[in-house]
Amino acid sequence: MSRSNQLVRGGMLCLLGAVLLLSFCTARSQGKLEIALEQFSGTAAQGYMQPVADLFGANMNSGFYHSAQMSKWGFHLSFDIVAMTSMVGDDQKTFEAPTPAGFTPAKFQTATVFGGKGTEISDATIPGLRYKGSDGVFNTGNFPLAVPQLTIGYIYGTELIARYVFIPKIGEDVIPESNLWGIGARHSVSQYLPDIPVDLAVGVFYQSYSAGDLIDFTGICYGVQASKSFSILTVYGGLSAEQSTLKLHYVSTDPFVPGVVDISLDGANTFRFTGGLSLSLGFAKIFADANFGSVTCFSGGIGFGN
Repeated sequence: MSRSNQLVRGGMLCLLGAVLLLSFCTARSQGKLEIALEQFSGTAAQGYMQPVADLFGANMNSGFYHSAQMSKWGFHLSFDIVAMTSMVGDDQKTFEAPTPAGFTPAKFQTATVFGGKGTEISDATIPGLRYKGSDGVFNTGNFPLAVPQLTIGYIYGTELIARYVFIPKIGEDVIPESNLWGIGARHSVSQYLPDIPVDLAVGVFYQSYSAGDLIDFTGICYGVQASKSFSILTVYGGLSAEQSTLKLHYVSTDPFVPGVVDISLDGANTFRFTGGLSLSLGFAKIFADANFGSVTCFSGGIGFGN
């Protein structure tokens, strides 16, 4: 086996390992997340979890393409391993949480799901009475995700994209069953404009994620992509509109507001600009891009196919 093939094979195994590890760690963290959420009423949980809705939504709407070049007819099959990460800002590590009714002050700054230790405060009128916010679950500067992705084409200059991750339930309270899947389609615009100097395409993508009864996520993005190839190097980019929604369902143990909680959080990203580079190594491609919107995120990976 040649040195280049060994590097490609090694890179694929490493990235595939990252897919499995990140997926498992995400599922494992859901147990801690549910414990933390159970201490919140619906109003407090919204501020605590909003950063997850923002960053997870940005990740899920990333990494669907690394070129706009498509033939009108022909067989194309590509298997990609795509990793994404969104940057956690300092303003996403704390939020203004409500205190129980009758407590003074009525609000205080404490950790979000991405913060550290929850803040503990004393009542201004009854010093012996104290209240503490939940600790963060993901004490990190970035929020990663990785998925396998399959692309197949071309019919009338159109390709289909699919991604899927399944984690079975382990134990009763250890890891819930989790499903992540996405599907999309892209269509070549260049086939109608043979004289333009770049490749153009349009696409739409839909994503879904669920974890037990706790989390239900949906996202959609659509936009235009462009690329230009220079030998083995391809420069690509795109403009996209997007939306995402994270729904949470749990039973609150808050003694002041107990009971079933159902909340819906919209992701911050509604528009993004993408710019990236792809390097062709024969049967394999390496790609990476940056995405700028309300949330800054990066995606990249390795692909195999024709």
